Amino acid sequence: MSWLDSLRTRMSAARERAATGPPVRPRGWAHRHRLLLIAIVVVVLGAALVSISPWESCGPGLRAVDADEDSIGTSYVCVGLNLDSGPMREDDPLDPLEKLIKGRNEMAGENFKTIVVLENLAPDPKVDSQPFPFVRREIQGAITAAWPKNGPPGIKLLLANYGSNAEHWQVVAEEIVAAAATQRIVAVTDIGISTESSRALVAELSRHGIATIGATVTADNMNTDPKGVRIDNFFRVGPTNTDEARAAAGYIAAHGFKRVMMIQGVSKEDTYATTLAEAFQSSSKVPVIFTKTYDVKPLSDTSREAYLRGLFSRWHNDICGARPDLIYFAGRGLDLGALVAALAGDGACEGLDTVTVMTGDDASTLAGKPLQLNKDISVRLRYTALAYPDQWDMFTADPAHPTYKKNYDNFVAEFTGTHGFPKAELWDGAAMIEHDAVAAAVEAAVQNVSSDPVSVPDVLRSIDCNSPVPGATGFVAFDQATGNQLDKALPILSIDPDGSVHPVDLVWSRGRPLNTNADCGR
Repeated sequence: MSWLDSLRTRMSAARERAATGPPVRPRGWAHRHRLLLIAIVVVVLGAALVSISPWESCGPGLRAVDADEDSIGTSYVCVGLNLDSGPMREDDPLDPLEKLIKGRNEMAGENFKTIVVLENLAPDPKVDSQPFPFVRREIQGAITAAWPKNGPPGIKLLLANYGSNAEHWQVVAEEIVAAAATQRIVAVTDIGISTESSRALVAELSRHGIATIGATVTADNMNTDPKGVRIDNFFRVGPTNTDEARAAAGYIAAHGFKRVMMIQGVSKEDTYATTLAEAFQSSSKVPVIFTKTYDVKPLSDTSREAYLRGLFSRWHNDICGARPDLIYFAGRGLDLGALVAALAGDGACEGLDTVTVMTGDDASTLAGKPLQLNKDISVRLRYTALAYPDQWDMFTADPAHPTYKKNYDNFVAEFTGTHGFPKAELWDGAAMIEHDAVAAAVEAAVQNVSSDPVSVPDVLRSIDCNSPVPGATGFVAFDQATGNQLDKALPILSIDPDGSVHPVDLVWSRGRPLNTNADCGR
Protein backbone atom coordinates (compact mmCIF):
# COMPACT_ATOMS: atom_id res chain seq x y z
CA MET A 1 0.00 0.00 0.00
CA SER A 2 1.36 3.37 -0.96
CA TRP A 3 1.70 6.19 1.52
CA LEU A 4 -1.20 7.93 -0.19
CA ASP A 5 -3.47 4.91 0.20
CA SER A 6 -2.44 4.65 3.89
CA LEU A 7 -3.32 8.30 4.51
CA ARG A 8 -6.73 7.86 2.87
CA THR A 9 -7.41 4.79 5.08
CA ARG A 10 -6.58 6.72 8.31
CA MET A 11 -8.75 9.71 7.29
CA SER A 12 -11.66 7.40 6.51
CA ALA A 13 -11.36 5.75 9.94
CA ALA A 14 -11.26 9.15 11.64
CA ARG A 15 -14.43 10.22 9.84
CA GLU A 16 -16.17 7.03 11.00
CA ARG A 17 -15.17 7.67 14.64
CA ALA A 18 -16.37 11.25 14.41
CA ALA A 19 -19.70 10.09 13.04
CA THR A 20 -20.28 7.46 15.75
CA GLY A 21 -18.49 8.85 18.85
CA PRO A 22 -19.20 11.85 21.09
CA PRO A 23 -18.07 15.25 19.79
CA VAL A 24 -14.77 16.52 21.06
CA ARG A 25 -14.95 20.17 22.18
CA PRO A 26 -11.91 22.23 23.06
CA ARG A 27 -11.80 23.76 26.57
CA GLY A 28 -12.98 27.40 26.26
CA TRP A 29 -11.28 30.48 27.76
CA ALA A 30 -13.86 30.73 30.56
CA HIS A 31 -13.34 27.12 31.56
CA ARG A 32 -9.58 27.33 31.43
CA HIS A 33 -9.56 30.66 33.43
CA ARG A 34 -12.56 30.17 35.66
CA LEU A 35 -10.83 31.44 38.83
CA LEU A 36 -9.83 34.67 37.12
CA LEU A 37 -13.36 35.09 35.78
CA ILE A 38 -14.86 34.65 39.26
CA ALA A 39 -12.51 37.33 40.62
CA ILE A 40 -13.49 39.75 37.84
CA VAL A 41 -17.21 39.18 38.49
CA VAL A 42 -16.76 39.83 42.23
CA VAL A 43 -14.90 43.09 41.56
CA VAL A 44 -17.49 44.29 39.02
CA LEU A 45 -20.43 43.47 41.30
CA GLY A 46 -18.76 45.18 44.23
CA ALA A 47 -18.13 48.30 42.18
CA ALA A 48 -21.75 48.23 41.01
CA LEU A 49 -22.99 48.00 44.59
CA VAL A 50 -20.79 50.92 45.62
CA SER A 51 -22.11 53.01 42.72
CA ILE A 52 -25.70 52.09 43.52
CA SER A 53 -25.36 53.06 47.19
CA PRO A 54 -26.22 55.72 48.15
CA TRP A 55 -27.32 57.04 44.75
CA GLU A 56 -30.26 54.71 44.40
CA SER A 57 -31.27 55.41 48.00
CA CYS A 58 -32.46 58.80 46.83
CA GLY A 59 -35.87 58.62 45.18
CA PRO A 60 -37.31 60.46 42.16
CA GLY A 61 -36.41 64.13 41.98
CA LEU A 62 -33.44 63.71 44.33
CA ARG A 63 -29.68 63.43 43.97
CA ALA A 64 -27.21 62.20 46.60
CA VAL A 65 -24.42 64.42 47.88
CA ASP A 66 -21.70 63.67 50.41
CA ALA A 67 -22.35 64.56 54.04
CA ASP A 68 -20.18 64.75 57.15
CA GLU A 69 -20.95 61.45 58.86
CA ASP A 70 -19.21 62.56 62.05
CA SER A 71 -21.51 65.59 62.32
CA ILE A 72 -24.92 64.28 61.34
CA GLY A 73 -24.58 60.50 61.41
CA THR A 74 -24.92 59.87 57.68
CA SER A 75 -22.52 59.63 54.75
CA TYR A 76 -24.93 61.20 52.28
CA VAL A 77 -28.05 63.34 52.02
CA CYS A 78 -30.52 63.68 49.18
CA VAL A 79 -31.01 67.11 47.64
CA GLY A 80 -33.71 68.17 45.24
CA LEU A 81 -37.50 67.69 45.25
CA ASN A 82 -38.74 64.62 47.14
CA LEU A 83 -41.41 63.48 44.68
CA ASP A 84 -42.02 60.15 46.43
CA SER A 85 -41.80 61.45 50.04
CA GLY A 86 -39.21 58.80 50.84
CA PRO A 87 -36.18 58.94 53.18
CA MET A 88 -33.59 61.59 52.40
CA ARG A 89 -30.64 60.16 54.34
CA GLU A 90 -29.59 57.13 56.38
CA ASP A 91 -31.79 56.72 59.48
CA ASP A 92 -33.74 59.79 58.40
CA PRO A 93 -35.19 61.50 61.53
CA LEU A 94 -37.93 62.98 59.33
CA ASP A 95 -39.15 59.51 58.40
CA PRO A 96 -42.40 59.65 60.47
CA LEU A 97 -43.39 62.98 58.91
CA GLU A 98 -42.40 61.82 55.42
CA LYS A 99 -44.61 58.73 55.80
CA LEU A 100 -47.48 60.92 57.01
CA ILE A 101 -47.03 63.21 53.99
CA LYS A 102 -46.82 60.26 51.61
CA GLY A 103 -50.07 58.79 52.95
CA ARG A 104 -51.95 62.08 52.66
CA ASN A 105 -50.58 62.73 49.16
CA GLU A 106 -51.87 59.36 48.01
CA MET A 107 -55.36 60.46 49.06
CA ALA A 108 -55.26 63.72 47.07
CA GLY A 109 -57.00 62.30 43.99
CA GLU A 110 -56.49 63.30 40.36
CA ASN A 111 -57.36 67.00 40.66
CA PHE A 112 -54.61 67.81 43.13
CA LYS A 113 -52.45 70.90 43.61
CA THR A 114 -49.03 70.82 45.27
CA ILE A 115 -47.30 73.03 47.82
CA VAL A 116 -43.55 72.64 48.30
CA VAL A 117 -41.76 73.11 51.64
CA LEU A 118 -38.14 74.09 50.97
CA GLU A 119 -35.50 73.88 53.70
CA ASN A 120 -32.11 72.52 54.67
CA LEU A 121 -33.52 69.20 55.86
CA ALA A 122 -30.28 67.78 57.28
CA PRO A 123 -28.48 70.71 58.97
CA ASP A 124 -24.81 70.19 59.84
CA PRO A 125 -23.80 71.80 63.16
CA LYS A 126 -20.30 72.41 61.82
CA VAL A 127 -21.71 74.66 59.12
CA ASP A 128 -25.34 75.54 59.76
CA SER A 129 -26.83 77.75 62.47
CA GLN A 130 -30.36 76.31 62.30
CA PRO A 131 -30.88 73.13 64.37
CA PHE A 132 -32.85 70.13 63.17
CA PRO A 133 -35.72 70.40 65.74
CA PHE A 134 -36.59 73.84 64.33
CA VAL A 135 -36.87 72.29 60.84
CA ARG A 136 -39.06 69.48 62.16
CA ARG A 137 -41.46 71.95 63.72
CA GLU A 138 -41.68 73.92 60.48
CA ILE A 139 -42.83 70.78 58.68
CA GLN A 140 -45.39 70.09 61.40
CA GLY A 141 -46.81 73.58 60.84
CA ALA A 142 -46.95 72.98 57.09
CA ILE A 143 -48.84 69.71 57.56
CA THR A 144 -51.33 71.45 59.86
CA ALA A 145 -52.08 74.14 57.25
CA ALA A 146 -52.27 71.72 54.31
CA TRP A 147 -54.65 69.23 55.90
CA PRO A 148 -56.98 70.75 58.52
CA LYS A 149 -59.90 68.60 59.61
CA ASN A 150 -62.42 70.24 57.28
CA GLY A 151 -59.94 71.59 54.74
CA PRO A 152 -60.21 71.59 50.95
CA PRO A 153 -59.53 68.30 49.16
CA GLY A 154 -56.75 67.71 46.68
CA ILE A 155 -53.82 69.36 48.46
CA LYS A 156 -50.40 67.69 48.29
CA LEU A 157 -47.18 68.57 50.12
CA LEU A 158 -43.67 67.85 48.86
CA LEU A 159 -40.42 68.47 50.74
CA ALA A 160 -37.40 69.98 49.00
CA ASN A 161 -33.85 70.03 50.35
CA TYR A 162 -31.15 72.44 49.19
CA GLY A 163 -28.48 71.33 51.67
CA SER A 164 -26.21 73.27 53.99
CA ASN A 165 -26.11 77.02 53.28
CA ALA A 166 -28.46 76.36 50.34
CA GLU A 167 -25.36 75.06 48.52
CA HIS A 168 -27.35 72.87 46.13
CA TRP A 169 -29.99 75.46 45.24
CA GLN A 170 -29.47 74.95 41.51
CA VAL A 171 -30.36 71.25 41.80
CA VAL A 172 -33.54 72.17 43.66
CA ALA A 173 -34.45 74.85 41.14
CA GLU A 174 -34.01 72.42 38.24
CA GLU A 175 -36.15 69.73 39.87
CA ILE A 176 -38.94 72.12 40.89
CA VAL A 177 -39.09 73.74 37.45
CA ALA A 178 -39.12 70.30 35.78
CA ALA A 179 -41.98 69.10 38.01
CA ALA A 180 -44.00 72.34 38.15
CA ALA A 181 -46.53 71.50 35.46
CA THR A 182 -47.07 67.78 36.20
CA GLN A 183 -47.20 68.35 39.97
CA ARG A 184 -49.34 71.52 39.57
CA ILE A 185 -47.12 73.40 42.01
CA VAL A 186 -48.94 76.31 43.61
CA ALA A 187 -46.01 77.79 45.54
CA VAL A 188 -42.68 77.00 47.16
CA THR A 189 -42.86 77.92 50.86
CA ASP A 190 -40.47 78.42 53.77
CA ILE A 191 -37.20 79.09 51.80
CA GLY A 192 -35.10 78.42 54.93
CA ILE A 193 -32.61 81.15 55.82
CA SER A 194 -31.65 84.42 54.15
CA THR A 195 -28.49 83.81 52.10
CA GLU A 196 -27.25 84.81 48.68
CA SER A 197 -27.93 81.24 47.50
CA SER A 198 -31.54 81.17 48.72
CA ARG A 199 -32.02 84.57 47.12
CA ALA A 200 -30.68 83.26 43.81
CA LEU A 201 -33.05 80.28 44.07
CA VAL A 202 -36.07 82.53 44.61
CA ALA A 203 -35.06 84.62 41.60
CA GLU A 204 -34.64 81.53 39.40
CA LEU A 205 -38.05 80.13 40.33
CA SER A 206 -39.64 83.52 39.71
CA ARG A 207 -38.03 83.62 36.27
CA HIS A 208 -40.06 80.49 35.47
CA GLY A 209 -43.27 82.00 36.86
CA ILE A 210 -43.23 80.00 40.12
CA ALA A 211 -44.32 81.80 43.31
CA THR A 212 -42.36 81.58 46.55
CA ILE A 213 -43.69 82.41 50.03
CA GLY A 214 -40.97 83.01 52.59
CA ALA A 215 -41.66 82.13 56.21
CA THR A 216 -38.44 82.72 58.14
CA VAL A 217 -36.42 84.69 55.55
CA THR A 218 -36.24 88.24 56.93
CA ALA A 219 -33.40 89.88 54.97
CA ASP A 220 -34.81 93.01 53.33
CA ASN A 221 -33.20 92.20 49.98
CA MET A 222 -34.78 88.73 49.66
CA ASN A 223 -37.34 90.24 47.27
CA THR A 224 -34.65 91.46 44.88
CA ASP A 225 -32.33 89.34 42.74
CA PRO A 226 -28.52 89.50 43.09
CA LYS A 227 -28.52 92.44 40.62
CA GLY A 228 -31.01 94.36 42.75
CA VAL A 229 -34.00 93.86 40.45
CA ARG A 230 -37.38 93.23 42.11
CA ILE A 231 -38.40 89.54 42.17
CA ASP A 232 -42.01 89.73 41.01
CA ASN A 233 -43.19 86.40 42.38
CA PHE A 234 -41.75 86.53 45.91
CA PHE A 235 -43.97 86.98 48.99
CA ARG A 236 -43.34 86.59 52.70
CA VAL A 237 -45.46 86.09 55.81
CA GLY A 238 -42.67 86.94 58.26
CA PRO A 239 -41.27 90.38 59.03
CA THR A 240 -38.33 92.06 57.33
CA ASN A 241 -35.14 92.87 59.17
CA THR A 242 -36.19 96.51 59.00
CA ASP A 243 -39.36 95.58 60.87
CA GLU A 244 -37.32 93.76 63.51
CA ALA A 245 -34.70 96.48 63.85
CA ARG A 246 -37.38 99.16 64.14
CA ALA A 247 -39.05 97.19 66.92
CA ALA A 248 -35.72 96.72 68.71
CA ALA A 249 -34.82 100.40 68.36
CA GLY A 250 -38.16 101.41 69.86
CA TYR A 251 -37.65 99.03 72.77
CA ILE A 252 -34.12 100.34 73.39
CA ALA A 253 -35.24 103.97 73.37
CA ALA A 254 -38.28 103.29 75.57
CA HIS A 255 -36.20 101.52 78.22
CA GLY A 256 -33.53 104.20 78.56
CA PHE A 257 -30.42 102.45 77.20
CA LYS A 258 -27.64 104.98 76.53
CA ARG A 259 -24.48 103.09 75.53
CA VAL A 260 -25.20 100.73 72.64
CA MET A 261 -22.54 98.52 71.06
CA MET A 262 -23.09 96.35 67.97
CA ILE A 263 -21.54 93.00 67.05
CA GLN A 264 -22.11 92.13 63.41
CA GLY A 265 -21.62 89.09 61.19
CA VAL A 266 -20.21 90.30 57.88
CA SER A 267 -20.27 87.17 55.69
CA LYS A 268 -21.32 88.25 52.19
CA GLU A 269 -23.28 85.01 51.88
CA ASP A 270 -25.33 85.64 55.05
CA THR A 271 -27.71 88.42 54.07
CA TYR A 272 -29.68 87.97 57.30
CA ALA A 273 -26.81 89.32 59.40
CA THR A 274 -25.70 92.07 57.03
CA THR A 275 -29.15 93.52 56.38
CA LEU A 276 -30.10 93.26 60.08
CA ALA A 277 -27.07 95.39 60.94
CA GLU A 278 -27.89 97.93 58.23
CA ALA A 279 -31.52 98.13 59.34
CA PHE A 280 -30.59 98.63 62.99
CA GLN A 281 -28.07 101.36 62.21
CA SER A 282 -30.66 103.26 60.17
CA SER A 283 -33.48 102.72 62.71
CA SER A 284 -31.70 103.18 66.01
CA LYS A 285 -32.53 106.30 67.99
CA VAL A 286 -29.44 105.73 70.17
CA PRO A 287 -25.95 106.15 68.62
CA VAL A 288 -23.82 103.01 68.34
CA ILE A 289 -20.61 103.71 70.26
CA PHE A 290 -18.58 100.69 69.17
CA THR A 291 -18.83 97.91 66.54
CA LYS A 292 -17.07 94.55 66.23
CA THR A 293 -17.40 92.29 63.18
CA TYR A 294 -16.79 88.60 62.50
CA ASP A 295 -16.90 86.25 59.51
CA VAL A 296 -17.09 82.45 59.80
CA LYS A 297 -15.92 80.08 57.06
CA PRO A 298 -16.64 76.31 57.11
CA LEU A 299 -14.00 74.69 59.31
CA SER A 300 -12.57 71.19 58.99
CA ASP A 301 -11.32 70.69 62.55
CA THR A 302 -13.87 72.33 64.86
CA SER A 303 -17.46 73.47 65.08
CA ARG A 304 -18.66 76.96 64.25
CA GLU A 305 -19.75 77.43 67.87
CA ALA A 306 -16.41 76.37 69.36
CA TYR A 307 -14.48 78.64 67.01
CA LEU A 308 -16.61 81.69 67.84
CA ARG A 309 -16.44 80.95 71.57
CA GLY A 310 -12.68 81.39 71.29
CA LEU A 311 -12.92 84.50 69.10
CA PHE A 312 -15.41 86.26 71.36
CA SER A 313 -13.22 85.49 74.39
CA ARG A 314 -10.50 87.59 72.76
CA TRP A 315 -12.95 90.51 72.65
CA HIS A 316 -13.77 90.36 76.36
CA ASN A 317 -11.39 93.14 77.45
CA ASP A 318 -12.52 95.42 74.61
CA ILE A 319 -16.17 95.01 75.61
CA CYS A 320 -15.30 95.63 79.26
CA GLY A 321 -13.52 98.82 78.27
CA ALA A 322 -16.48 100.10 76.24
CA ARG A 323 -18.93 99.40 79.11
CA PRO A 324 -22.08 99.11 76.96
CA ASP A 325 -25.43 98.81 78.72
CA LEU A 326 -26.82 97.08 75.60
CA ILE A 327 -25.20 95.04 72.81
CA TYR A 328 -27.17 94.68 69.60
CA PHE A 329 -26.13 91.41 67.97
CA ALA A 330 -26.61 91.24 64.19
CA GLY A 331 -25.81 87.59 63.62
CA ARG A 332 -27.05 84.02 63.82
CA GLY A 333 -28.57 82.48 66.95
CA LEU A 334 -25.88 79.81 67.23
CA ASP A 335 -23.24 82.55 67.16
CA LEU A 336 -25.14 84.45 69.84
CA GLY A 337 -24.83 81.43 72.15
CA ALA A 338 -21.05 81.63 71.85
CA LEU A 339 -21.14 85.37 72.58
CA VAL A 340 -23.21 85.20 75.76
CA ALA A 341 -21.06 82.31 77.02
CA ALA A 342 -17.95 84.47 76.54
CA LEU A 343 -19.56 87.53 78.11
CA ALA A 344 -20.78 85.71 81.20
CA GLY A 345 -17.93 83.30 81.72
CA ASP A 346 -14.65 85.03 80.91
CA GLY A 347 -14.18 87.19 83.98
CA ALA A 348 -15.70 90.16 85.71
CA CYS A 349 -15.59 93.69 84.30
CA GLU A 350 -15.10 96.73 86.47
CA GLY A 351 -18.17 98.92 86.02
CA LEU A 352 -20.03 96.32 83.94
CA ASP A 353 -21.97 93.97 86.18
CA THR A 354 -24.97 93.54 83.86
CA VAL A 355 -25.49 93.90 80.11
CA THR A 356 -28.55 93.42 77.92
CA VAL A 357 -28.02 91.65 74.60
CA MET A 358 -30.71 92.16 71.96
CA THR A 359 -30.97 90.54 68.55
CA GLY A 360 -33.30 89.33 65.79
CA ASP A 361 -35.48 86.27 65.32
CA ASP A 362 -32.68 83.75 64.71
CA ALA A 363 -32.14 83.70 68.48
CA SER A 364 -35.14 81.36 68.62
CA THR A 365 -32.69 78.56 67.78
CA LEU A 366 -31.23 79.02 71.29
CA ALA A 367 -34.55 78.68 73.06
CA GLY A 368 -34.88 75.52 75.12
CA LYS A 369 -31.13 75.19 75.66
CA PRO A 370 -29.48 75.98 79.02
CA LEU A 371 -27.39 79.16 78.82
CA GLN A 372 -24.79 80.38 81.31
CA LEU A 373 -26.10 83.93 81.67
CA ASN A 374 -25.50 84.62 85.35
CA LYS A 375 -21.78 84.24 86.04
CA ASP A 376 -19.05 86.90 86.03
CA ILE A 377 -21.33 89.26 84.10
CA SER A 378 -25.12 88.95 84.22
CA VAL A 379 -26.54 88.82 80.69
CA ARG A 380 -30.18 89.67 79.93
CA LEU A 381 -31.13 88.21 76.56
CA ARG A 382 -33.89 89.75 74.39
CA TYR A 383 -34.94 89.15 70.79
CA THR A 384 -37.61 90.10 68.29
CA ALA A 385 -39.42 86.88 67.39
CA LEU A 386 -41.40 85.72 64.36
CA ALA A 387 -44.10 84.30 66.61
CA TYR A 388 -44.83 83.09 70.12
CA PRO A 389 -47.65 80.79 71.28
CA ASP A 390 -48.98 83.14 73.96
CA GLN A 391 -48.35 86.38 72.08
CA TRP A 392 -52.05 87.33 71.91
CA ASP A 393 -52.23 87.39 75.70
CA MET A 394 -50.22 90.64 75.45
CA PHE A 395 -52.79 92.20 73.09
CA THR A 396 -55.97 92.07 75.14
CA ALA A 397 -56.70 95.82 75.22
CA ASP A 398 -57.22 96.16 71.45
CA PRO A 399 -60.72 95.58 70.00
CA ALA A 400 -59.17 93.24 67.40
CA HIS A 401 -57.87 90.88 70.10
CA PRO A 402 -60.77 88.34 70.08
CA THR A 403 -60.39 87.74 66.33
CA TYR A 404 -56.63 87.20 66.47
CA LYS A 405 -56.98 84.96 69.51
CA LYS A 406 -59.74 82.89 67.85
CA ASN A 407 -57.60 82.29 64.75
CA TYR A 408 -54.71 81.15 66.92
CA ASP A 409 -56.93 78.85 68.99
CA ASN A 410 -58.24 77.25 65.77
CA PHE A 411 -54.66 76.60 64.70
CA VAL A 412 -53.79 74.97 68.05
CA ALA A 413 -56.86 72.72 67.81
CA GLU A 414 -55.73 71.49 64.38
CA PHE A 415 -52.07 71.14 65.41
CA THR A 416 -52.72 69.16 68.59
CA GLY A 417 -56.13 67.60 67.92
CA THR A 418 -56.33 66.79 64.22
CA HIS A 419 -52.65 65.89 63.83
CA GLY A 420 -51.65 64.99 67.37
CA PHE A 421 -48.51 67.12 67.52
CA PRO A 422 -47.47 68.14 71.07
CA LYS A 423 -48.40 71.69 72.03
CA ALA A 424 -44.92 72.04 73.51
CA GLU A 425 -43.60 72.08 69.93
CA LEU A 426 -45.04 75.56 69.45
CA TRP A 427 -42.71 77.40 71.82
CA ASP A 428 -40.25 78.78 69.22
CA GLY A 429 -42.90 79.89 66.70
CA ALA A 430 -41.46 77.78 63.83
CA ALA A 431 -44.66 75.77 63.34
CA MET A 432 -46.80 78.92 63.54
CA ILE A 433 -44.95 80.94 60.90
CA GLU A 434 -44.65 78.04 58.41
CA HIS A 435 -48.33 77.25 58.96
CA ASP A 436 -49.17 80.76 57.81
CA ALA A 437 -46.98 80.49 54.69
CA VAL A 438 -48.71 77.25 53.65
CA ALA A 439 -52.13 78.64 54.62
CA ALA A 440 -51.59 81.48 52.12
CA ALA A 441 -50.61 78.93 49.46
CA VAL A 442 -53.70 76.81 50.20
CA GLU A 443 -55.87 79.92 49.83
CA ALA A 444 -54.28 80.59 46.43
CA ALA A 445 -54.85 76.96 45.40
CA VAL A 446 -58.52 77.11 46.37
CA GLN A 447 -59.24 80.49 44.77
CA ASN A 448 -57.34 79.87 41.52
CA VAL A 449 -59.38 78.44 38.62
CA SER A 450 -56.18 77.45 36.80
CA SER A 451 -53.75 74.63 37.56
CA ASP A 452 -50.89 76.33 35.70
CA PRO A 453 -48.21 77.42 38.21
CA VAL A 454 -47.60 80.72 36.39
CA SER A 455 -51.15 81.84 37.26
CA VAL A 456 -50.56 81.71 41.03
CA PRO A 457 -48.68 85.01 41.71
CA ASP A 458 -51.68 87.10 40.62
CA VAL A 459 -53.89 85.18 43.05
CA LEU A 460 -51.38 85.68 45.89
CA ARG A 461 -51.27 89.41 45.17
CA SER A 462 -55.02 89.50 45.80
CA ILE A 463 -54.36 88.42 49.42
CA ASP A 464 -54.20 92.01 50.63
CA CYS A 465 -55.59 94.09 53.47
CA ASN A 466 -59.12 93.70 52.07
CA SER A 467 -58.92 89.89 51.73
CA PRO A 468 -56.41 88.63 54.33
CA VAL A 469 -55.86 85.01 55.33
CA PRO A 470 -56.38 84.22 59.05
CA GLY A 471 -53.20 82.78 60.49
CA ALA A 472 -51.63 81.67 63.75
CA THR A 473 -49.32 84.72 63.80
CA GLY A 474 -52.03 87.18 62.75
CA PHE A 475 -53.77 88.03 59.50
CA VAL A 476 -51.64 87.44 56.40
CA ALA A 477 -51.82 90.26 53.86
CA PHE A 478 -49.25 91.11 51.19
CA ASP A 479 -48.12 94.54 50.10
CA GLN A 480 -48.81 94.90 46.37
CA ALA A 481 -45.54 96.69 45.62
CA THR A 482 -43.08 94.56 47.62
CA GLY A 483 -44.75 91.23 48.40
CA ASN A 484 -43.91 91.78 52.08
CA GLN A 485 -46.32 91.11 54.91
CA LEU A 486 -48.43 94.05 56.01
CA ASP A 487 -48.65 94.97 59.71
CA LYS A 488 -46.81 91.99 61.17
CA ALA A 489 -47.04 91.42 64.92
CA LEU A 490 -43.61 91.06 66.55
CA PRO A 491 -43.29 89.58 70.04
CA ILE A 492 -40.23 90.67 72.02
CA LEU A 493 -39.08 87.71 74.10
CA SER A 494 -36.49 86.95 76.77
CA ILE A 495 -34.52 83.73 77.21
CA ASP A 496 -33.69 82.66 80.78
CA PRO A 497 -30.64 80.63 81.84
CA ASP A 498 -32.67 77.41 81.78
CA GLY A 499 -33.61 78.08 78.14
CA SER A 500 -37.21 78.98 78.89
CA VAL A 501 -38.74 81.79 76.84
CA HIS A 502 -40.97 84.54 78.23
CA PRO A 503 -42.86 87.36 76.54
CA VAL A 504 -41.70 90.91 77.21
CA ASP A 505 -43.77 92.98 74.77
CA LEU A 506 -45.77 92.82 71.53
CA VAL A 507 -45.17 95.44 68.84
CA TRP A 508 -46.31 95.86 65.25
CA SER A 509 -44.21 96.47 62.16
CA ARG A 510 -46.15 99.68 61.41
CA GLY A 511 -47.27 100.47 64.92
CA ARG A 512 -50.78 98.94 64.79
CA PRO A 513 -52.75 95.84 63.72
CA LEU A 514 -53.78 95.29 60.10
CA ASN A 515 -55.98 98.06 58.74
CA THR A 516 -58.67 96.60 56.48
CA ASN A 517 -59.66 99.88 54.83
CA ALA A 518 -59.41 100.05 51.05
CA ASP A 519 -56.05 101.86 51.22
CA CYS A 520 -54.73 99.59 54.02
CA GLY A 521 -54.41 102.63 56.26
CA ARG A 522 -51.61 104.30 54.33
